[in-house]
Order: sequence, then structure tokens, then C-alpha cells
Amino acid sequence: MAIAGAAAFALGCAAGNLPATSTKHTAPTAVQPVTQPPSQPAPAAKPAQAQAATSVDRPSLSRVLGQTIIARFIGSSPSGAFLARVRAGRIGGVILFAENVAGGESATRSVIERLQQAAAEGKNPPLLIMTDQEGGEVRRLTWAPPVRAPLSMSSGVARAEGEATGEALRSVGINVDLAPVADVERVAGSFLHTRAFGRDPTVVAENACLFAEGLAKEGVGYTLKHFPGLGRALTNTDTQPTTIQASAADLRADYLPYQTCGAQPGALVMVSSAIYPSLGSSGPAVLTPQIYSSELPSATGGTPVTISDDLQAAGLQAESAPAERAINAGLDLLLYAQTEAGSETAFQRLLDVAKSGGIRRERLEAARLAILGLKGTVAGATASSTGVPVEAQEPTPESSGTPETIPPQVETEK
Repeated sequence: MAIAGAAAFALGCAAGNLPATSTKHTAPTAVQPVTQPPSQPAPAAKPAQAQAATSVDRPSLSRVLGQTIIARFIGSSPSGAFLARVRAGRIGGVILFAENVAGGESATRSVIERLQQAAAEGKNPPLLIMTDQEGGEVRRLTWAPPVRAPLSMSSGVARAEGEATGEALRSVGINVDLAPVADVERVAGSFLHTRAFGRDPTVVAENACLFAEGLAKEGVGYTLKHFPGLGRALTNTDTQPTTIQASAADLRADYLPYQTCGAQPGALVMVSSAIYPSLGSSGPAVLTPQIYSSELPSATGGTPVTISDDLQAAGLQAESAPAERAINAGLDLLLYAQTEAGSETAFQRLLDVAKSGGIRRERLEAARLAILGLKGTVAGATASSTGVPVEAQEPTPESSGTPETIPPQVETEK
């Protein structure tokens, strides 16, 4: 789907209607090879998209906020309470881990169908269904490619591996891969190990974007991570706070993967939780407005959909109100990757903050419409491939959609 197509989908959703979607699979525009850097059209500006939503036909604040929440569930099947949150529009996407897909292909497909059906029953847009399928040591679906690690992927096989991975993910209903890693490994002893494609930005850009091109061919969104780069990190933000003491020039020298394929339809960028003092980041990048207003547009030439790294990670635990600050800084998707309750607790807090004016409605609308643009590129193809209808009408506050109240959180054994 071209940029204009994604924007049209977003504007249609702003009016409350999702367009009828053909059951024929349509892949997003392919990523251009790195050997011929593309002249990328700038995506529609998020503020302009947000202006399309009027006070008359906008959905409730709760449903607007819900589109930004990426949640996980515990175990092999979502609980009734989790599905109720999906129906109520309090979840915009779901991240799957090994325990969620342990039943194999058929069971995974069935689980995703249930999730998408719950979204449709609540008259919500289709869910983003995502997982980390990088290859090598980070591979949630053990039956699916890529088996080899990114470091061992040559330019001759990276695109084929991406295509095979995209086909496997799409066949069960997963529409976003939280890959490829776009970090350029610059220090010995980096925690990235074999997850990075190499130590040369040209090689990393070529292979990461070829892998991304393969995913895009199969209608699966791809995620370049971890902007503005973790290739100089000796510690992992998942386990502790991390500061990267590199010059702005050195950091920007590794932006080539983002320049090459960071603003294509179906692209996401994961923003790092590390601190980058040379980029004006006194706190984690994911909470820093300048990263979204200056660094990322400069790197990509556009405004790709952004997603946080895990907001429950140790690297952010010392920060106050990280979700609120991230949204206000410019983030689109809030990822809660550790507990089922974490995303619900965050949602409730963010809704209270937004109602009191601590998060501007316009900022949430901009995020929501950017997310709907992404869903217009990737969600329809995978939802239709699993037999879940993607035509739905998102309720306005005046409509008779799913009630805002849902059952309390139900604990699920691990």
C-alpha cells in the first residue's frame, strides 16, 4: 500500500469507519535496496492527520488511548478479562512470547483469531499482533525461520530469510515482526552478540533492509531497532540503566539503516531506553522530545510509527511516569512486555492523566491516526488470511458499542 493509501485508511477511521478490505492479500510497497538509496516520499504529517478527527465523530478518549497500548497475556491462551479489554478498545496490539505460541502453528493461529475476533466484536480496528523473530538467539516461534542469526546472514540470503519469516508469521496472523536489529556493533563485548548484522553501517543497512524487504513483501510490518543505536552499549537496558557516551557525529554515522528503509510503508522504529547525552538526552531517549522532533525525522526523512522498548524494563524503573512522558515526547506505541497487569495499570493511569489534561488529546489523536495508518498497511492482509473480518465501525461516544466498564483483572498462572 502506498503512503497515500495508509493515510486514506487513517482518515477513514477518524470518521469512524474502516474501509471494506479485500480478502486478496496485498503486500506493502517493497523496500528499496540499499545499493540504490531511495528517494522516499514524506509520509503524511501526524499533526495534519490529527486535524481530520472532529469533535463530532471522534471515538472516546478511552478508545483513542487504547490504540497506543501493546499488551501481553500470560500462558497459552488469553483470559476472559484480557479479551474483555480488547473488546473495550483498551488494547491496540498484542506481543507474543514463547509461552503464548508453545502449542504450535495451529494453536497460535487459533489464539490470534480469538484476539482479532474480540477486537471486531467491540467494533475496534484490527489488532497489531507482534513478536520478536530476529533469528538465532531471539526467536519466539521455534518452528519458524530464521534459524540463523543476523550476524551470519549475508546479503545473498537476508532477503530470502526475511521473506520466509514474513510468510511464516503471516500464515498464523502475526502482522508485525520486532526485527530487524539495525544497531551497528561498535564495541567488543557488546550485549548484542550475534543479533547485529555487523560492525559496518553499510553492511548493516544493506542486510537489515533486505530482511525488512522480505517481511514487507509478505505483508508483515518490520521494526528497526534500537534508535538511535545500542551498538556502543556494554549493558542491556532490559537489565539496568544504560548511558552511551558517544559523540553525536559518531551516533549519527550509524543511522544508515534508518535512512535506507526507515520511512517505508509498514516500517516501525523502536526507540531505545538508553541515555545519549550528546543528543540532548538527559534521560532515556524514549522519553526525550528531541529524539522524535529532530533526530528521527533527520535520520529517516519521514515520520515512521514509533514503538518503545519494554516500558517495564529495569532501565526505566528509576524514571517517574515513563509512559506519560514518552507519549508527550512523541511516542506512538507503548510496549508492556513483562506482565499482563502492567499494561492495564498503565492504561488506567494514562486515562486519568489525559482526562486531567496532562496528555493533550491532539497528541493522542496524532498517535492513534499514525497507528491506524500502519494497520491499514499490515493488519488487513494478515487478518483476512486468518478468516477474521477486518471491516468494523469504531464506536463514537454516542454509539452503542462495547461498554467502557470491564471485569477486573484476573490473575493467570504462568
